[in-house]
Amino acid sequence: MPDGQPMLKLENVHTYYGNIHALKGVSFELQEGQIGCLIGANGAGKSTTLMTISGLERCKEGTIEFLGKPIQRTAPDEIVRMGICQVPEGRRIFPRLTVRENLMLGAYIRKDKDGIQQDLDRVLGYFPRLAERLNQDGGTLSGGEQQMLAIGRALMSRPKLLLLDEPSLGLAPLVVETIFEIIAEIAKEKITVLLVEQNANAALQLAHYGWVLETGRIVLQDEARALLENPKVREAYLGEG
Repeated sequence: MPDGQPMLKLENVHTYYGNIHALKGVSFELQEGQIGCLIGANGAGKSTTLMTISGLERCKEGTIEFLGKPIQRTAPDEIVRMGICQVPEGRRIFPRLTVRENLMLGAYIRKDKDGIQQDLDRVLGYFPRLAERLNQDGGTLSGGEQQMLAIGRALMSRPKLLLLDEPSLGLAPLVVETIFEIIAEIAKEKITVLLVEQNANAALQLAHYGWVLETGRIVLQDEARALLENPKVREAYLGEG
């Protein structure tokens, strides 16, 4: 990547659901190796932003660049092949497939058998509980284990950019802590992460940079540490009066 070129760049992105104007000119950049986070209330456009990046929703106006190439008209499967993988809200694992089968589905675009085995070993190193349950059906796992499986499945595609949608949703605090520790470890492997998270405090402590979305617009952006100290953010999203 040329010096100074962001890994991901959105410029004036507008996305609609029918007549509903969901994203209203969203623009931001994410550098390689960073963890970025989008915070905001329900309905602010956070998940829509991720789905627009991954091609599951189409932007009607604006540009999305990945490694300097426009991808706003690229098919979702091709976006995965380029190196972007999304872990959707609600995990969406295959409940009747085993843990191993779910993980191997993440590598469906790959042909490098040795590399796939190396990545499987790496994922099981991140998530030892999955290693203990390789032959167990995904639907029998706990919520936290299913989230680990969803992240592991995405890592099996060997992504350059990992999109995580509400990874802490519905999980116990101790499990959330484990998930966020693993996300930090993933970032150390030079995988760039864009995180959508309602747990703004945990997300901003983890991230390098953050953006606050309100009704489809970015209303505030800064280094994550600065956002943690911002009085408006603390009052609106960290529960401090």
